[in-house]
Amino acid sequence: MKTTTIYAISSLVLSASIFVYALNTAQAIPQSQNISLGSNPLFTLGGTVSNTTTALFTAPNDQMMVITDIILTMNSNSCGSTVALTNSNATTLSTFKLHSYNHLGSYRAAQSQVSSIQHAFNSGIAVNPNDSLEISESGSCNVAYTISGYYAHP
Repeated sequence: MKTTTIYAISSLVLSASIFVYALNTAQAIPQSQNISLGSNPLFTLGGTVSNTTTALFTAPNDQMMVITDIILTMNSNSCGSTVALTNSNATTLSTFKLHSYNHLGSYRAAQSQVSSIQHAFNSGIAVNPNDSLEISESGSCNVAYTISGYYAHP
């Protein structure tokens, strides 16, 4: 076999391996005309909620807000909590249950880890234009939350 043939084959293999290595992974947000606000249409907000309902945001009148990720962490031991996301029409968009158990019995102590939820929605939760999003917690467990997503055309 000639050296030029060997060089040609090795160049082809090298080019193919560089091409495969350079392929990017999929993006979490659609890369289309649905995306608004330029190159960074993302939003993130966080806080704590305990035995109350809190208004998080109102979507702009010309934008949808799509929630893609949520993190919930309970800050209390021996507690059971229900966290719900609702819109301004009082429609429940999602509900999460968190719990922890801490009991000192006469024979031994029993304890579970404090509950934490980290969830990425495949299709997202849409908040329509002029619609607001509220978070509520029942159980007085002092739940910390982080919610993120992106703006989109309706």
